[in-house]
Amino acid sequence: MDVLRKELNQIYSSQHLENEHLDNEKIEICKKIADNVASVTNACCVITDASRDYCYLFGGELACLMGIVDTPHLYKEICSSDEDLIYNRLHPEDLVEKRMLEYEFFKFVDVLPAEDKIRYKATCRIRVKDKEGRYMILDNSTQILKTSPSGKIWLILCCYDLSPLQDIQAGINAHIKNNHTGKITSLSFSDKKNHILTEREKEILLLIKEGKPSKQIADMLGISIHTVNRHRQNIIERLSVGNSVEAIMAATSMGLL
Repeated sequence: MDVLRKELNQIYSSQHLENEHLDNEKIEICKKIADNVASVTNACCVITDASRDYCYLFGGELACLMGIVDTPHLYKEICSSDEDLIYNRLHPEDLVEKRMLEYEFFKFVDVLPAEDKIRYKATCRIRVKDKEGRYMILDNSTQILKTSPSGKIWLILCCYDLSPLQDIQAGINAHIKNNHTGKITSLSFSDKKNHILTEREKEILLLIKEGKPSKQIADMLGISIHTVNRHRQNIIERLSVGNSVEAIMAATSMGLL
C-alpha cells in the first residue's frame, strides 16, 4: 500500500529529464555525500535519481537497528525511485502523510529557480519498525542536491536518523524550511488524509469488507453494478493497491474505516 505514489511519479516524469544531457559524475559526487553522511552519523541516506527511476541506499548502524541488514555500512542500488526497504517498514498512517509531504514539497520547489530548489528541505518525524517489529521514531529530511542543466529536479537526498524524541504524536510534524532565509512552514495533513476516499467510497468499501457482492451493494444503495465497480476501481487506484482485499487492509490501517 503506497498512497500518492502515482502522483509523485507524475512529478518526476514531468521533469522530462530524458531530453537533457546529464553528467554522471554528479551522481557519483552525490553518492559520496550520502555515503559520508551515513558513515559519520551512522544513519541511513538515500540518493534518488529522478531521471532513471533509481536510488542508492547507504546505511550505518541504524540500518541494523531497523532490521534492514545484519551488519552496518549497507550499500544497495534499487531499481526504483523509492527506498522500499524503509518505506515497507513505515507505520501506514505515517506513510500516507509522508507521501503527502513529498508531493507538496516537490510541487512547491518544482516552480522555483534552480538556485532556490536546493535551498529548501522537507522534514518530518515518522514511525518505522525496528528489527523486533516495534515502532521507533525517526527524524527524516528530503532535499534536492543537484538540479539538471535546465534547473529541473534531478538528484534528491533523503536522510533518516533516530529521533531523540520517542514520544507518540499526532501526525508527522511536517515542515518545509529554508536555511538561506530562515523561513519555516508547518504543514498538517489530517484533513486531507481523511478525504483520500469519498464518503460513498468508504460506504462501498465497508460493504465489500462485510462480504457483500457488487450486485447486492448496488441493490442496497440503489445504484447500478457499473457504478459500484467504478467505485471499486477508484478505491484501488486512490489507495495504490492491487485489489479490494488490499484496499480493505490499507484503509483499515489508515483509520479510514
